[in-house]
Amino acid sequence: MTYICVNIVLIAMLVGIQAMVMDVIFTSAYDGTPPPMEERGGRGGGPRRHKPPFGMRIFTDYLLIVFVIGLSVAIKMTARWYRDSINYEKVKSTQLEADLRNLRSQLNPHFLFNTLNNIYSLIMIDQPKAQDSVHRLSNLLRYVLYDNDRKFVPIDKELEFTRNYIDLMKLRISSNVHLNVVIENKGSKDMVASLMFMTLIENAFKHGLSTHKDSFIDIKILVEKEKGVLCTVENSVSISEANIEVRNSGIGLANLTKRLELIYPQNHELIVERRSESFFVLLRIDFPVK
Repeated sequence: MTYICVNIVLIAMLVGIQAMVMDVIFTSAYDGTPPPMEERGGRGGGPRRHKPPFGMRIFTDYLLIVFVIGLSVAIKMTARWYRDSINYEKVKSTQLEADLRNLRSQLNPHFLFNTLNNIYSLIMIDQPKAQDSVHRLSNLLRYVLYDNDRKFVPIDKELEFTRNYIDLMKLRISSNVHLNVVIENKGSKDMVASLMFMTLIENAFKHGLSTHKDSFIDIKILVEKEKGVLCTVENSVSISEANIEVRNSGIGLANLTKRLELIYPQNHELIVERRSESFFVLLRIDFPVK
């Protein structure tokens, strides 16, 4: 408001100064010296200099002043918009980090509880497998709590975490669940945002398992050197459960969507489809051009 008032006062001052200058110029235009022949007009021989009409002065002089002041206002507002946009991006970035910390801390308590119960059951019947499961769980927790402080991590570490996560989730599936997992890295040493696939895999195991009929979970993660990641996850779901799955998956997918928009604004694609008897998600992440 102060800036606008200052500009209004400045415009008034400039208009007044301009009017005074014009009066001085045209008052002293004829000082008694006979003007040149070409400037004499008619039989009277007086000077032909006159003040331009007020309307013309408005368009030629005052309008120019207003334009200059308006330009300064535009520059000021643009600078303010730029500053506000930077602050907004900082706020979004801070929120992103908060969301990521929340995601790290929420290795679902139910997942940990079920995994520990499954490992406890394995101790009596398959000790080597139980030991391997404990080792995988410790690696998973170490990655989430300690090795994952940076926004971007090597793709190999993220894929190793994903494999360990899937192997632990497998402990809870029954024989009527058909699990197909393909995770392949074709020589890429690129960096990727951490915990990108966890939500999709967790949803698949949460909603793709059935205790009374055959079901399936199909997970594919393919990484190409200097190109990007293509992840597809599809799981079976009955028609009656489809709407429940979409609703229950919404929070995790919304969080993932927000992270993708902030980290990979122009370099990702997320497709979520509810098919007749399955739920399908495709995630594509393009690596930045080096």
